[in-house]
Amino acid sequence: MLRKKILKAGLWALVTGILASGGAASAAGVDMYDGQWHYSLTPYAWFPNIYQTIQFGTPLGGSKSIDVEVKPDSYLSNLDFALMGTFEARKGDWALAMDLVYNDFSGQQGKIKTVRGPGGNESLPIDVNLNVDIQALVWTGIGGYTVARNSSGTLDLFGGVRYLGLETSTDLSFSGPDGVLGRSGGASDKINVWDGIVGVRGAVNLGDSGDWFLPYYLDIGTGNYSNWTWQGWAGVGYRFDWGDLVLVYRNLSYSTTGDESLEDMRMAGPALGATFRW
Repeated sequence: MLRKKILKAGLWALVTGILASGGAASAAGVDMYDGQWHYSLTPYAWFPNIYQTIQFGTPLGGSKSIDVEVKPDSYLSNLDFALMGTFEARKGDWALAMDLVYNDFSGQQGKIKTVRGPGGNESLPIDVNLNVDIQALVWTGIGGYTVARNSSGTLDLFGGVRYLGLETSTDLSFSGPDGVLGRSGGASDKINVWDGIVGVRGAVNLGDSGDWFLPYYLDIGTGNYSNWTWQGWAGVGYRFDWGDLVLVYRNLSYSTTGDESLEDMRMAGPALGATFRW
């Protein structure tokens, strides 16, 4: 297993390095708005806390809702594979972009935040053991147009689609009184969600040189499975000759119809990336 993880990590590093070196060689002085086709690649690492609301059946009948939290210090040690990056093609004010996030981790320890039943929040059982497996693919494709561009920054309006393919399995056991969740429980679900989205994105320049900037992004949408979804990030970036280095806080949320075991999911945490242009 360890050898497999090392090989996968090495392959991703090799591919990223080849693509990045090709972009870095010509990044200096690239004018993305000169009317010619230009491209950018942003490999990044995102370390979110993962929050889920899951329905469990109980031995006494009915169901309970559990709020589960999984932190990076848990799932990073159980990471099987991860791939994250953004690619953009631009010609003048028009742009096409896609973003990909893939995570596969298993056997990580989670934390129960709250238990809710028909009567509201209930007491947590003691000695809880919680294991969570998650395999998630999030793909976003958008087409946008730059409606404002000056020395202060840029503003793009866009529309597109987002796909979520999620497989999740949660198992718990505890010592405590019967009737809350029982002495053990589990839930698993597999969903495929397509959402139409609209939003804004861009950057605010800081200072006269424009080297420092504040990137921002916000979208909202709805689709075949979820009541609604939204994603947003904001942070700080610096422009080098070879490209940009950015640090943002990113949030991705889904709220489903509640008819399945997985009611809600939110991924929120810092992301660090580098953008190369050619």
